[in-house]
Amino acid sequence: MIDEFLADFDFNLSLDDAAVDPEIVFVRRKLAYIARTEGLDGGYYEAQELTDAFLDAAREANDGITDPDSPARLRLEDILDRDVPYQRALFDVVAELPLADAAAHLGWLTELMKQRADMFRPVEAARQASR
Repeated sequence: MIDEFLADFDFNLSLDDAAVDPEIVFVRRKLAYIARTEGLDGGYYEAQELTDAFLDAAREANDGITDPDSPARLRLEDILDRDVPYQRALFDVVAELPLADAAAHLGWLTELMKQRADMFRPVEAARQASR
């Protein structure tokens, strides 16, 4: 029975739900909507990279670091210079927020993307078993 369910599993189900859930803060719904088109691994790793960069920037801000060439700022610049449309779209959603808030929202998405990617092996095994 579980194999039948998993054989038709929709990896975007959690993202689709989050994108329209009125109980979820708008910025997170928007992030979920953007992430729907991304692959399992790339969607996760690129969200994680951006989350880490925002976390580092928030730490620097908390430590009073204002150097325009600080490691976190250079890391964010590097990510944006690579011009990955998905990361740029995520960045644009949170760019005007306080750094800690942006990092929290991106972290939420990253966890959702991790759970989504983690489903690949069980789903693939179920698909193989149902053939």
